[in-house]
Amino acid sequence: MRDIEVDGEVDGPDGANRIDFMRLANHYLKALALCLAVSALLYLFTPSQPYQVPLVYSVCIGTVTWAIVEFGRHLLDPSPESGWPAGMRGLWLVLAAIAGGYLLGTTAADAWFGWSSWHRDLLEQRSSWLVSLLAGGAGCYYFYNRSQQSRLHGKIEQAQRLAAEAQLKLLQAQLEPHMLFNTLANLRVLIGADPARAQQMLDHLIDYLRATLAASRAPEHALSAEFERLRDYLELMAVRMGPRLAYTLELPPELAGEPVPTLLLQPLVENSIRHGLEPKVEGG
Repeated sequence: MRDIEVDGEVDGPDGANRIDFMRLANHYLKALALCLAVSALLYLFTPSQPYQVPLVYSVCIGTVTWAIVEFGRHLLDPSPESGWPAGMRGLWLVLAAIAGGYLLGTTAADAWFGWSSWHRDLLEQRSSWLVSLLAGGAGCYYFYNRSQQSRLHGKIEQAQRLAAEAQLKLLQAQLEPHMLFNTLANLRVLIGADPARAQQMLDHLIDYLRATLAASRAPEHALSAEFERLRDYLELMAVRMGPRLAYTLELPPELAGEPVPTLLLQPLVENSIRHGLEPKVEGG
């Protein structure tokens, strides 16, 4: 079964929740965008201070909060449905990330400017806490919802692939017995009436069954292999229908190695013969 690639990690049998660092960088850029939006809002409410001040504090607090959430959720047995820890563990992770982001981020920004923010009055500190709580909660909700949607889309795509493969296998199971029984019935007649044609038909049948067995072991093969399988099938039909069936197979060399699902073209050819050529006396 193929691994499911989701927003920020790869979920599959070879290793649950392997971190995709390209997507991780994409997440961080989105977190930085949120930090820039918060710093712009803070600057609008406090235009007397330089824009650099809310910018540095927002980036420091946001970066630490994002890092705690992003890496912490992979360490706390994330749920397969969302990629986040389920239940209270997820809530505690978010609260710890917001608190840790505020404390460590503020300390880092203080070190950048060379002052301390912990001596401000209580009302100002409460305002900073509230901004961090709202921004951190909004960011966590966005990434949680995004991760859940990405995993859901990945599973839907996987289910669609499996459904298509199942339909193809079912179609293959329906087509091959029909063709095989008709061929065996023709062989029974030809053995007594025309042993040479019966031998020729039997050789083509063996080649066709051998190719079918090889194709059944893989979900796809090269387009050239599909054409070889078509050729064996058409040769069988040519022995059965005689001069009523004439065919030409042309495959451009540059397309010969292209991978295609097994039994992709045969249903079209078989239906064309069954509903197009067989009713016609003159063939085609």
